[in-house]
Amino acid sequence: MKIGKFVPFVAAVVLGTSLGTARAQTASAHVWEDPNAWWDTHFVYSAADVPKFTAQELSLDMFASFTSDESKFSHVFQHSIRDGTWGGGVGLNYFLTRELGIGGDLNMKADGGNFVDAMAGNLIARFPIESAGLAPYVFGGGTRLTEPRWQWAGQFGVGLEVRFNPVTGIFADVRYMWPEHTTDELEIRTGLRLVF
Repeated sequence: MKIGKFVPFVAAVVLGTSLGTARAQTASAHVWEDPNAWWDTHFVYSAADVPKFTAQELSLDMFASFTSDESKFSHVFQHSIRDGTWGGGVGLNYFLTRELGIGGDLNMKADGGNFVDAMAGNLIARFPIESAGLAPYVFGGGTRLTEPRWQWAGQFGVGLEVRFNPVTGIFADVRYMWPEHTTDELEIRTGLRLVF
């Protein structure tokens, strides 16, 4: 290779590397702004890059669940783990502000009944502790139950999210539901949360 062709080649490589480094330093946490930066953030995170909890945050939940019937709220801790039904589900959350959001989820129990047993919608208030990557939260709303019969239920719950970086976290929560026609239900969920 002649020196006249080698110099522009080296200059192009150095320029490309510096642009890639600058791009990585200004990466956004939202997938729709930069898909490559979103994926790269799963593996590399610096606290100086972006905060872990933000406004206009869309997240996907994938979770395992445990549901048990309750005769009343005061009897919540009187049941064995054998008395309930295991399952799982998916959900979407959108935070309008850093602290206030809305969410919806579908729960599918392994009970041999309907494929989707509950469809829930919630208002969520979270309290991020940025330095620890923690966000305790409370939520409440309504649920459309399909098992053992179609009916509406009110619900209220509390939970905790642990955010490892701006786009990956785990969560656990518990909710109490008051159906219209059947016994109350307690639902415990734990799973993975991916932020887009």
